[in-house]
Amino acid sequence: MKLLYYDYVVLGSGVAGLTFALKAAAHGKVAVVCKSGISHTNTSLAQGGIAAACRLPDSAGQHVQDTLVAGAGLCNEAAVQYMVEKAPGAIAWLQETGVLFDKADNGDVALGLEGGHSRHRILHVKDHTGLSVQAALVQAAQRHPNITVLEHCMGAELLVHAHPAPFCHGVSLVSLEDDTTLHIEAKAVALATGGSGQVYRHTTNPAIATGDGLAMAHRAGAAVSNMEFFQFHPTALYQVNQHHDTFLISEAVRGAGADLVLPDGRQFMHEYHTLGSLAPRDVVARAVLNEMRRLDHPCLYLDARHLPAGLLQQQFPVIYAKCRSIGIDPDKDLIPVVPAAHYQCGGVQTDLEGRTSISGLYAIGEVACTGVHGANRLASNSLLEGVVFAMSAAAHAVQAPENQAQQQHKQPFGKILFSLTDSTVVEPQVEALKKELQELMWKHAGIIRNSEALEQGRKEVKALAKKLDKVRAQVGFSPAILELYNLLTVAKLILKACLQRHESIGGHFIEREQNATLAE
Repeated sequence: MKLLYYDYVVLGSGVAGLTFALKAAAHGKVAVVCKSGISHTNTSLAQGGIAAACRLPDSAGQHVQDTLVAGAGLCNEAAVQYMVEKAPGAIAWLQETGVLFDKADNGDVALGLEGGHSRHRILHVKDHTGLSVQAALVQAAQRHPNITVLEHCMGAELLVHAHPAPFCHGVSLVSLEDDTTLHIEAKAVALATGGSGQVYRHTTNPAIATGDGLAMAHRAGAAVSNMEFFQFHPTALYQVNQHHDTFLISEAVRGAGADLVLPDGRQFMHEYHTLGSLAPRDVVARAVLNEMRRLDHPCLYLDARHLPAGLLQQQFPVIYAKCRSIGIDPDKDLIPVVPAAHYQCGGVQTDLEGRTSISGLYAIGEVACTGVHGANRLASNSLLEGVVFAMSAAAHAVQAPENQAQQQHKQPFGKILFSLTDSTVVEPQVEALKKELQELMWKHAGIIRNSEALEQGRKEVKALAKKLDKVRAQVGFSPAILELYNLLTVAKLILKACLQRHESIGGHFIEREQNATLAE
């Protein structure tokens, strides 16, 4: 077992994690822990862009209002106001760090439109904004002398001392390359581990998005909130017999003029919402699923055939190339799409400085619940939230006297969460249980829910946990088993939150109310 000391440690290397690291590195040594490679993140998959009110006729007030409307009235208005006010500074910092946003013909930054926005305010780099942001931040982090990157390491448990009050003084990790374990002691720990889309059968999230940070925080006693609000993106690319990560068709394609249509080519979204194909994501996802069920069809379609020639290839080169690679010509063919789990709106509860209910522990990005998203995230607010709250968390972490005092309270290490076994022995068994979990969550706690299904889901998750306990008793622990325990924890939190909220709102829709319009 290795023992390492840093001033600050951040788990996750997406936009939130690397922003925190770069800001904290001006004040001490920082370890960035990556479950995979440093660039393998949800951030790198973000296509649409980053929202900010940059120029007239747009305004911060309008951006705030659009966010509150999309969040169905459950946003923390103070957090929304804070994020929107900090947006211009966040954009300027990204540009200084090397992000080259697209320019319009007049030389100004180009602004796109997405669902739920009343103005063009989406800064972007073609349809690979996240990849460009990731690349710029990775380059800055790798050349910073105070930042050490630990790749292929998975967080196992937070080191929390309970007296006189709970504070986090480090984290236990497991190397995914050689199954060795290590402890990191630090003044402050930041969770930037992203979401947990892998709890569902269909998701746009990568395989590493298994809710590790959320589960660790929950085990440590940190407050968690709003887990019933999981956002489903309405336009993931539908591929028959798909066995890999679901590919996203950005909302910006609809912002550029593409329409959602039925198999016969008819538009239908205006029957559900006055904004049509650019309605908030929760409304569109439910409408798509409803029409798929009504028609007993495996997918619906995105129609971009009427757009100007060459526009898709020029503005959305990644999406265009992906479609062509599977035999779809977006200029001539309808693009098959289905809804998929996309973004965790709830998470570890934080304040405006990223502080959790445990001193010394911060949560930023998708793992956190700042209250900005409420019941449903407004498109392209996620990258913005990651930058803004990572900056505020780092600013607090480097100045907080309680974090400095932690260094005076060295404690013996708590017991490691597991003793490792040969991963190849357990992987087939664990993978089967994981697929079972994903299927039951999609069936019982997906886009449209009812109390009976949610209760059934809770029983099945409990039974799955017992099966996993038996596997663990037989073969010991492994990273795959730990990952599945994390997903089971997330599933329990989602199901519990769903059962506690009886009304339909935002991303939480109760089936018994389907007689009402889905947009209500």
